[in-house]
Amino acid sequence: MKTLKVQVKMKRTMKSLYKAKKGKNFKGKKNFNQYVQEKAFSDKEEVTSLHKDPNTSLHTVTLTLNPSEQYLVDLDAPFIWNRCDFPQPMVSFDDPECSTARNYISPLCPEANNTYGYSCYITPVNPITGSCAPSYLSGNVLTVYWTAGRSLSTYRIQYFNRYVSCAPSSLLQSLPAQAIGVASLSWSTLSLLYQFTPFFLDVAKKFSICLSSSSDDQGVIFFGDGPYYIEPPANFDASSVLSYTPLIKNPTTLGYFINVTGISIDQQAISVPANAFALDFNGGVKLSTTVPYTTLRRDIYSVFISEFKKALKGIPRGKRMSPLDFCFKTNITQEKKDESIPQIDLVLGDGGHWTIHESNLLKQVNDDVACLAFVDGGDSAEHAVVIGTYQMENIMLQFDLVQSRLGFSSSLSSFGSSCGNFDFTVRP
Repeated sequence: MKTLKVQVKMKRTMKSLYKAKKGKNFKGKKNFNQYVQEKAFSDKEEVTSLHKDPNTSLHTVTLTLNPSEQYLVDLDAPFIWNRCDFPQPMVSFDDPECSTARNYISPLCPEANNTYGYSCYITPVNPITGSCAPSYLSGNVLTVYWTAGRSLSTYRIQYFNRYVSCAPSSLLQSLPAQAIGVASLSWSTLSLLYQFTPFFLDVAKKFSICLSSSSDDQGVIFFGDGPYYIEPPANFDASSVLSYTPLIKNPTTLGYFINVTGISIDQQAISVPANAFALDFNGGVKLSTTVPYTTLRRDIYSVFISEFKKALKGIPRGKRMSPLDFCFKTNITQEKKDESIPQIDLVLGDGGHWTIHESNLLKQVNDDVACLAFVDGGDSAEHAVVIGTYQMENIMLQFDLVQSRLGFSSSLSSFGSSCGNFDFTVRP
């Protein structure tokens, strides 16, 4: 395995250094950039693995050479942060990226006092508990792999001096056991996507996540344009089966929203007010990797559950399994089950629809009982709908920040594949 090392200057705190292993040393940025561009001509993507935590059902990403060190995937975080066991090089307060990081201080957190002299003091947030801690912006090493979309290249790339906030160990509460921090995948220019796609690498500002439904299999995240080979079946390129809908920016958050105008059950729209899902009026429809199950505001949830019960034909009810309210018995024939489970679609504003297949619709909680994997968000929910990770698993989602659109596949099982099928072995 060959390693390309990229270091980026941070004002007053870091030195620029450009070099690569295996005997290739570069005295200047131009020669290094030329070399990397030649390498990237055939390998236009970067890739690394995702993991589902069996206890929290949250997903983490591998960003170091130590696979036991994971980062929680967060589509809404303003910057990357990790636990710092010892002091790290500090970014100066007059570094341009310091202003960027400080623009995103959570209103839930107190203003951090500058106890770090000329450093960039900021406030990282735990997205699960909402807790925060004063800290500082630093530089760290993050690692991904080159790929042509199929397996790993013989080159991996180590980014030195990436902008990462330090955080105390206390901020890791309620995160997956192996998580040492949070990986931002938001619109922010301090997110992984922006920090992994400097202009000279010629990698498109797109990332695609494929979340495994099993903690025994690795999911995958790509940075770049595709192809995304998820094999078997042979030569199956998940980028070729994507449908698209516009991504919407919400001025109050860095997360991703889509225009949903309704929900249909067996192609019949449920009866909710016309603007129930509107961003301007009711908080919109957001995608989240920090919420396990899709959450509906109560006025929508109540109608949805009522109509789903009517459409569910001839299956006896089961005991409620918190946090899922509506459960039923599944000790019936598969034929009867196929006849009885209704089709659910999110109706999109551009005329398309996002079909939620049975594997993303129902959570099998034991041998005899399954539950509808949707949660009541209450009357005061911030958003009309928050699409959780259970509904994202085993599908390919492409976040295209170039064209501001979301690409989404149907369940990969319908193509005979799964998110756990990417080949993480190194192949020349």
